[in-house]
Amino acid sequence: MAWPTPQDYNEAVQNPRLAFADADLRSGQPALDKIGLPRPISGGFACVYKIQSGGSLWAARCFLSEVTDQQQRYDAISKHLAAVKLPHTVQFSYLPGGIKVQGKMYPLVKMQWVQGESLSAFVGRSIGYPETLLSLAKVWMRLLSDLKGAQIAHGDLQHGNVIVVGDQLRLLDYDGMFVPSLSGKHSNEFGHRNYQLPTRSRWDYGPHLDNFSAWVIYVSLAALAVHPELWAKHQGGDECLIFRKEDFAHPESSAVLADLNSSPNAQLRILVEVFVNLFNLSPQDIPSLDGNLTKITVTSSPRPAQAGTDWWSDHVDRKAAPPAERESENATVGEGSPVVEERSPIGDLGWIIDSLSNEKAVEQAVFKRGVKEIRILMAGSMALVALMSILVNIPASQIAVLTSCAFGLNLLFCYVRFKNDPSQAEFTVFKKESHALAKRVREQQTLIDSISAERSEFQEKLLTAEREINEQKDRLTNSCQEELNAAQAELDSKLKTLNHRRRALSSSETEKLNSIQNTLGNQIPDYNRRIAAIDQREADEKNKVLAPLVDYHINLYLRGHRISESGVPGIGPTYQSRLANSGFLTAADVTWRVSNVQGIGPARQAALMRWRQDLENMARAVAPKLSPAVRQGIEDKYRQERSSLESAKQQCQAQFNAQITSTRQYFADARQLLSDEEQQLRSSCAQVKNQIQKDRDTQTAQLDQKLIAGRNQAAPTMNDLTQKLQQAQKQMFGLRWQTAKREKDGQRVASLRFRNYLLKIVKP
Repeated sequence: MAWPTPQDYNEAVQNPRLAFADADLRSGQPALDKIGLPRPISGGFACVYKIQSGGSLWAARCFLSEVTDQQQRYDAISKHLAAVKLPHTVQFSYLPGGIKVQGKMYPLVKMQWVQGESLSAFVGRSIGYPETLLSLAKVWMRLLSDLKGAQIAHGDLQHGNVIVVGDQLRLLDYDGMFVPSLSGKHSNEFGHRNYQLPTRSRWDYGPHLDNFSAWVIYVSLAALAVHPELWAKHQGGDECLIFRKEDFAHPESSAVLADLNSSPNAQLRILVEVFVNLFNLSPQDIPSLDGNLTKITVTSSPRPAQAGTDWWSDHVDRKAAPPAERESENATVGEGSPVVEERSPIGDLGWIIDSLSNEKAVEQAVFKRGVKEIRILMAGSMALVALMSILVNIPASQIAVLTSCAFGLNLLFCYVRFKNDPSQAEFTVFKKESHALAKRVREQQTLIDSISAERSEFQEKLLTAEREINEQKDRLTNSCQEELNAAQAELDSKLKTLNHRRRALSSSETEKLNSIQNTLGNQIPDYNRRIAAIDQREADEKNKVLAPLVDYHINLYLRGHRISESGVPGIGPTYQSRLANSGFLTAADVTWRVSNVQGIGPARQAALMRWRQDLENMARAVAPKLSPAVRQGIEDKYRQERSSLESAKQQCQAQFNAQITSTRQYFADARQLLSDEEQQLRSSCAQVKNQIQKDRDTQTAQLDQKLIAGRNQAAPTMNDLTQKLQQAQKQMFGLRWQTAKREKDGQRVASLRFRNYLLKIVKP
């Protein structure tokens, strides 16, 4: 028969008192839309109405199609949920005749309304808060663990059926739920397309049912925690989180998978790689989320450092680095602990020299001979020239010459006296010692440069040899990686072929099961319809025999009740007389035509009709029934035909169950063989890889020994050069200290210059 449409349900729910059979729903009020009509939440299989009744909120789930064993499934689900008492589920009631639509009763499910936020709405609101999304992923894992422990599979895990309530998750829509007592049945739905494998069929029904959709939601939460921009880029919230059916069917052309595979977060890339590998499996082979997953962190992974380098190596110019830095850096090249002990050379000692210049002022040296005689001589000579220019008539030009000659002779005399001053001997000795000290400093610096050059050259040779060994190790590592990649590529190729066989096997199983369903499976409903037809014919014949007896009994009962003795409200003696004159004497005479009697209006007519109906109901309650003999005769008439059909149905059902069981077992054995073959391929590949790595480790150990032997051999020479360099630098420190002291003495004798001697003469 035709099932009600959403519009049919909408019209019925507008009047809850007439539509619902349940007391809570009948006295409630449905949530309305903007124009005042009931607002359903429609899906592929049902529409749900929010009903407020008193202080409680209920969900009335009305079905859009018929499922033959729907009541049996809901009974099994209800009993199992009541036994396990999970915090993620809601108790419900299945009402076979729960709602009346267009005069017919249809089933519905009544459950407590869950106040919360859908998964997609909560995720959309949490974009940009990675810790919230990662915490939600952990709660999701706990929910799946609880379902697995209770041997439950929801069947349609998706954003609309998962509700976030505080820090907990609740599940809605139990139409496709699997519980142990339903084992052996097929699924009556396929789940949301964006959360299921494209290969899922009606025969995929068991504890494994939620495994793939659980992965979809977990990977989505992890990806959005690391890359929140994916929500807007891939239209998250539009019937998905970020993945769609096309991503599972054609992963090679998936934009979202391409973005995730190029993520800088290595942990996320590993998780996505595992997820993509599930696409080639059948629904029964998808592993469950067991909690042993790669933990995701939100910060992007730093670029891996190359072997033998430090964190700062990318920011240092080796050629421009000071020798001390290059030596320290080179000491870390290679693997293992270095044998040569590198000590930092003595650093710049300028801070000591600067400290010397900050001491108190140095006492200046003085000339030891007096300059009084020089002053008298110079004054007398200049006075003589002036006197001669006055007493003797000498031209001005000659006076200038005489004055210049006198000044020059005085200056020459001053210089001779300056050079003959005893302090000049000290100054001469100071200059000679200063020149000698400067020569020793230059020679010592030349020695340091020579030792440093020899040490750097030796160290460069050592580093060149080590680089060659490290290059051999790199080539060995690259060669090993190529062999490992080749072994993995060969394994991947074989596994791909194996997965194609597995998918073909799954398709064959589905085709075989569908074939059984289309033959034997479709015969069972036909038997049910034929048996129901026999039941209807039997019931019709019983009613046909009984109806005249019941009608005669009711008519006789009605005629035994006169209107004049009835006491019908509003029908007094006057109206009783009028009714009697019109032929209405007993209850059997009362019909709608009583309204034609003068004074009998709608109210009195209704009172009379109710009186007659009450009497008819009482008469029907005590009406005679078929005699056992007559009943037995009718039932015997149809018993043989019904028994024959029942027997044929049972035989057909047994054949159907046997073929289904046999087919499932055959393909289960075939899948196990494929799993064994896969395990053998993986084990063989692992052995090959282990041997490759073992050979690489042996050769690497030989190169490491060669590297250590070279370092040990070079250690005495390097230590000797280092000690020579340190000794030379210590000597240079002594020379620089002497130079600093010499400079300080130079400040004291700096006053013994000719200029200062002249100033002493001029300024008494």
